Amino acid sequence: MKRDSGWFWHHLVSTAFAFSIVAIYALLAFNLKIFNPLVQVMKEYSITDFYYQVLDSKEERDTSRIVTIVDIADLRDRRDIAYALSEVLEQHPKVIGVDILFDGKKPENPLGDSLIAAIAASDTSMVFALQYYDDSFDGKQFNQVKQSFFADSIPNLKEGLVNMQLDKFDGMRKKISLAKTVKGELCPSIIKLLSDKYAEQEIMPLKDKTININWSAIDFRVIPYDSIADYGEFLNDRVVLFGSIRDENDTHYTPQGKMPGIKLLAYGVESMVKQTTITIAPWWVNAILSFIAVLLTRILFETGDLYAKGRKNLFARISLKSALAMGILKFLWIAFLMYVGFIVFAKYNISINIAMALAAIPFIGPAEDLYKVITNSFSKKEKV
Repeated sequence: MKRDSGWFWHHLVSTAFAFSIVAIYALLAFNLKIFNPLVQVMKEYSITDFYYQVLDSKEERDTSRIVTIVDIADLRDRRDIAYALSEVLEQHPKVIGVDILFDGKKPENPLGDSLIAAIAASDTSMVFALQYYDDSFDGKQFNQVKQSFFADSIPNLKEGLVNMQLDKFDGMRKKISLAKTVKGELCPSIIKLLSDKYAEQEIMPLKDKTININWSAIDFRVIPYDSIADYGEFLNDRVVLFGSIRDENDTHYTPQGKMPGIKLLAYGVESMVKQTTITIAPWWVNAILSFIAVLLTRILFETGDLYAKGRKNLFARISLKSALAMGILKFLWIAFLMYVGFIVFAKYNISINIAMALAAIPFIGPAEDLYKVITNSFSKKEKV
């Protein structure tokens, strides 16, 4: 099939027009209040969330062999919490993440305070919760921390930040911090401390950065506080997260639905230990790949059109050029693009966002018409 010199230029420009049409619609959507619900959905959901749903389609989920959760349910008395924590220690876990902030002493319960402090001082395999806060929050540095009342009296006590990564404009949790700058110093997250302790090495360097949690569906065994000794095999040599899974004040929306903060920490540890944290492709990589995908789509459609025109049988020629045939071809091509993106995600934990390509493909026809109108207009002016 012979191509003239302007063939490739023609397709480049018409592809650019398709993206221009998408950009105009997106600009309208982001600036008209009537589209606010749609814009919010676009911000919170991505193609990666679709991949997670595909991975979660199997009937039975795997159960983590790294992380186990001990649910303290509605325990509030520090004496009871101390007894439960000591029972966990008897099962010889590799490391325990205590997702409870013992903020301040309880004058009405001095025995509970002394028991908790004694356990914290007795074993170095525990990491206690630490929270940062600041009224002049700028998202970068924090000047205040909340920590357990015994923190200053126990040398070498391990404490890790449990704050969830906050996005003022996005209610869904997809990331978590490795560390944050608190009072001018880097403070590691509880996820980093637990993961490094379990792996017996530093998995990721200590930096003030966030990681993208791998939200591929997995179950975490939850053990009630009153049956700890019965489940020793699931606690021995594991990461044990000790806290409540029913705290309504500590629930978050994630790609796997609404879940308690302690389970979010479990996903973070699982991702770090397995080194399956998600790498999000830079915007320019997504832009280039999306442009190439739409350009190939344009060439594919033209090839299909020329193939249909070349059929001698009238019925075959009409059928292949019909809107139904082209719709099926478009559907199969989009399915192929999404399949390629899914394979890259599932095998290499790299998320490539082809949403712009998927948005531009339906506008290939109008973009081609716009190109013809513009080129014909210039051709007429030259003749005149």
